[in-house]
Amino acid sequence: METKNSQREGISLIVLVITIIIMIILAGAIILTLNNSGIIGRAEEARDKSDTSTLKEAANIAYSEWTLARQMDGETKSADAYVKDKLKDQGFSDEDLQLVYIEDTGKILIATVPEGFVASDIEGENTVAEGLVIYEGSEKVSTDTDAKTTRNQFVWVPVDISEFERTAWSNNAPASGLSSIFTEPYSYSTDIGISEVNDLTGEYAEYKAMKASVEKYGGFYIGRYEAGSETERTNVANGTTNMVAKKDAYVYNYVGWGQDMSTTEGDVYDWDYNLNQGKGAVELSRNLYKDSDSVKSTLIYSVQWDAVLRFIADSEHNVTDSTSWGNYYNNPDRTSVSPNIPAKTGAHENWKAKNIYDLAGNVWEWTMEADSSIFRVGRGGSYSRYGSNYPASYRTYVSPSWCVSSAGFRLALYVIV
Repeated sequence: METKNSQREGISLIVLVITIIIMIILAGAIILTLNNSGIIGRAEEARDKSDTSTLKEAANIAYSEWTLARQMDGETKSADAYVKDKLKDQGFSDEDLQLVYIEDTGKILIATVPEGFVASDIEGENTVAEGLVIYEGSEKVSTDTDAKTTRNQFVWVPVDISEFERTAWSNNAPASGLSSIFTEPYSYSTDIGISEVNDLTGEYAEYKAMKASVEKYGGFYIGRYEAGSETERTNVANGTTNMVAKKDAYVYNYVGWGQDMSTTEGDVYDWDYNLNQGKGAVELSRNLYKDSDSVKSTLIYSVQWDAVLRFIADSEHNVTDSTSWGNYYNNPDRTSVSPNIPAKTGAHENWKAKNIYDLAGNVWEWTMEADSSIFRVGRGGSYSRYGSNYPASYRTYVSPSWCVSSAGFRLALYVIV
């Protein structure tokens, strides 16, 4: 005869089974809801974005071990070599390690490769210290093939945020010093600071977003080459041509900054030639990756230009007398490349520093910096100038609609926060 106790046990077991089934159904529904709402995707994205932080934390610990080992045991390895050995022992991949460079002083430089790009595996362009190059696309670049001429490329510039400011370089480098009338982002009145209220060209918001990215990720990307054009631009009505950041392209010259100081969209009318030269440098730069979810492309800011100069300056790349490494009138290499006109992008290996070509000479490069309320600032000198007088750090200032053979530009990318 079945007892009441056994009946209760049978009922309890059935209830338990039903409860488990209901919990499984509810869990599945919750997971489906989270997935459909994108929460899981956002969590995965957050995890991916934390990879750089994890790498940096591990590198910091390994660097501390290196300093102790050097004091106690006379460790002879460099900080970079020691830390990378430790990181490899912890399971970090070779791809992770190529993004890291540790100076003996303790400065840890880590690049972030954005979605839609791939870090180069070519020797000489696959480390932060030498100038890490990324190529547009997902296909790996392991050999020096035609990728340089067929895919857009950028170079990582590591930045110490405490030093991320515009610089008045020594000797003759600034055109007229870096006085209060030079503004960035542009303030149309030196008496009224720039803010959301008077952000005439979107520069204030763009500058803030760019600086926030640099602070978070520890750097930004600069075009490996000056902006190039797939067709040659001349002193006839050019219109807008297809722009690239690739080797062996025609330099994108005869281009204005914009129509005027506060008009960045629309065609630039060149009053010197009475011709419509097409879109200006600001609009062209912003448009290149306007649909990207990982990066923003902009015309380079002068604060970025000065950060690049600090990154590349060494005994072979003098930024206040750049004659030896740029396409200038008095550079001996120029006769074999371009005697009187701008060279194509990346035309000479001697004209690069940390894998960045033609930062000195070739064409003046528009920046987002302004001089008072009537001029925009160009940097770097040109093929018609002397590198001793117009070095990589030099500032010139001209009307935003200035369109000539020696006027070009260069892109910068920042990783979206």
